[in-house]
Amino acid sequence: MGMLPSTLGDRVVSARHNRFVGRQPELSRLRDALEAESLPFHVAFVHGPGGIGKTALLDEVARLAESCGVSVARVDARDTDPTPAAVSSVVAGALAEIGERCVLLLDTYERIAALDGWVRRSLVPSLPAATLVVIAGRERPAPEWRSGWAGEVVEIPLRNLSPAEAVTYLASRDVPAEAHDRVLAFTHGHPLALTLVAERVRQEGAAVAFDPTDAPDLLADLLARFASSVPSASHRAALEGAALVRSLTVPLLGALLPPSGDGAPTAGDASDDALFAWLRGLGFAESDARGVRLHDIVRETVEADLRWRDPDRHAALHAQARHYYARRLRVPVSDGDRRQTLADYLHLYRRHPVVEPLLTRLHAAWEEADLSGSGSPRASDIDAIHAAIARHQSRTEADAVAGWLVRQPQAAEIFRRRDGSPAGLVLTLDLSALTSDERTADPVVSTAWKGTRVREGERVLLFRSWLDVEAGQNVSAVQSLVFERTVERYLTTPALAASILLTSEPDLWGPVFSFVGLQRWTSAEVEGGPAAFGKDWRATPPTAWLDALATQAPSAPAEPGPAMDSLVVLSEEAFGEAVREALKAYARPHRLAESPLLASRLVRERVAGAAEPVLVLRDLLTAAAEQLDAGSRERRFYRALDLTYLRPAPTQAVAAERLDLPFSTFRRHLRRGVDHVTDVLWRLETGS
Repeated sequence: MGMLPSTLGDRVVSARHNRFVGRQPELSRLRDALEAESLPFHVAFVHGPGGIGKTALLDEVARLAESCGVSVARVDARDTDPTPAAVSSVVAGALAEIGERCVLLLDTYERIAALDGWVRRSLVPSLPAATLVVIAGRERPAPEWRSGWAGEVVEIPLRNLSPAEAVTYLASRDVPAEAHDRVLAFTHGHPLALTLVAERVRQEGAAVAFDPTDAPDLLADLLARFASSVPSASHRAALEGAALVRSLTVPLLGALLPPSGDGAPTAGDASDDALFAWLRGLGFAESDARGVRLHDIVRETVEADLRWRDPDRHAALHAQARHYYARRLRVPVSDGDRRQTLADYLHLYRRHPVVEPLLTRLHAAWEEADLSGSGSPRASDIDAIHAAIARHQSRTEADAVAGWLVRQPQAAEIFRRRDGSPAGLVLTLDLSALTSDERTADPVVSTAWKGTRVREGERVLLFRSWLDVEAGQNVSAVQSLVFERTVERYLTTPALAASILLTSEPDLWGPVFSFVGLQRWTSAEVEGGPAAFGKDWRATPPTAWLDALATQAPSAPAEPGPAMDSLVVLSEEAFGEAVREALKAYARPHRLAESPLLASRLVRERVAGAAEPVLVLRDLLTAAAEQLDAGSRERRFYRALDLTYLRPAPTQAVAAERLDLPFSTFRRHLRRGVDHVTDVLWRLETGS
């Protein structure tokens, strides 16, 4: 009798394991690696669209590794900033104090996809040689993994569950058998869709009559059906609030729910804690240190539905979330909390039609970045920074900035490469705090100060210089960090009256600055110097500025489905050879992934919906072999097949001994069995 779960967390993990179905070829492949004396590969990329079950597979890999005596370290990219320093720190913490032989599970890789080049060139090579890295994300690995890591990287694509697997899952969730056909026709075996259907049926306590539809958005339709069956209006409001934000806590939920007495759904019939507990128990919600978060597809689809169905409520929720984050930014617990809250805040703007392309370019710039932390300037940095500014801008500008690095080192943040050398900087001066002599020592600073009119106690920030040592002020990884720092300063500087951002690339950044509300301030510019873009924060406070940017954004385009490979037409001789090789790989399903039979008419015609081709091929081999078991004269051939391929003995000699046959007779029976399977499948292939 197994041990009972000792905590609620253990119970949830155990329940998920008990409901896990399918993925046997994938697990078989990883089991081979974990059991091998020497790893046959070091990196496995598990990839597939959102909701396909990547995290669930990693849960099973963790259990499998533990059963093999292999230590497990797990990192979810959603829990770290997308910077090399942050990821390095989290990975190092996960790997601390575990065995030399270990598996590192890196989930939600798409969140740090911009760091892929750094992960490939720096992070993974730095890991112990006995480490198996399993990366799970939405996209296939970049070609550079396959070319630069030939033989060390394998792909494990995930598809929808087969009909048989989907039925097994629905049965495990107590979905009545009479509902299975309609559910399968509606969901096509998509794991997340199956989870949502099962959750609704479980809550309603009866089979739901899902009508097959050719509507373009399966999940949107499914979520609309689910949302209509939540226990109350308060529960529905809680679900909508959770869909708007990255992660939800009880205080944030309370801020998102309308106050009592306004006629809108409230928590009057359920407390915030009760609603949070309900959300936490949903099959498509996950819990971690930051709170509860809905699965990505659920979150995005619920929000899109709300935005279409009730734009006023969507706008109100959006405003409530902004105000909540703005309050937290004013009194953060730590710098890390401020950065996290800022990231949560910016999440609300991720789909703005103007901002999204810029963010995409900035993220892509991380591909070749080699950044690792930041800090105050060192004496050795000044020459490198001076040379970079002189190269990209002018010697006059370089002299001025170098002077500030000496006089006001605390005003500069230097972004560093992994080798410690400077990769870029941002120099932010509080003009109100400078002495008159300090301001007049730099003509650019003096002019900027004269271009503003401030009262006593008000502050003016001048982003005096910012650049990437290599890229200057073009789009770069350093620029993405500068963007983060400037917004952080806008939101957190008390009594901020004005800010001025200088750039030597006004044609590149002017349209972007204009969009975010910064105007060209020629009165703050010196002849031949950088262009100045400023904002008077007294007219538009930072919170109101962010509110103004919260225009509705279009939904992300649907992910394309997996491409279908070309049909393979095999000669009878090649077909027979392929069948023999497939029988040899039967007990290790992942080895069937390379079989040419997967692209044959035999398999293609039987891959219904999103059925897994490998499983279809195995079923065909099994059915053909079992025909022999039906007749008394042919049963001996089946037994030879069974002990050699289907449920193999350690060796063919052992199989012959178990059947009490001379080895030559055993071999003859085996050949007859293989010939039978080949003939049956060939007839199916050719339709003869």
